[in-house]
Amino acid sequence: MQARMNRPSNPDVTTAVGHLYKAVHSGGVDPRLLELVHLRASQINGCSPCVYAGVASAKKHRETDERLHSLVAWRKTPFYTGAERAALAFTEAATRIQDGAPE
Repeated sequence: MQARMNRPSNPDVTTAVGHLYKAVHSGGVDPRLLELVHLRASQINGCSPCVYAGVASAKKHRETDERLHSLVAWRKTPFYTGAERAALAFTEAATRIQDGAPE
């Protein structure tokens, strides 16, 4: 069963997100790392359609099931590099700023 994506109805938001996506993906960062970062932020935000899309996109970039299933507990698993761990820690800190939850 395929999840239905909720799209923003405001064309300005859609355009802005499109520009942001292009900028992020043109920066030379490994696409697999970008997919992990997107998926982790989606998990934290509790966005089910985003998690679904993130997993699908990561698999297209040849991400492994083992790493995808372990992402929620990335600190406790041996499957991520130092650079990936740094990016995931930054992602969590940036995503949780409004919560006031330091980590």
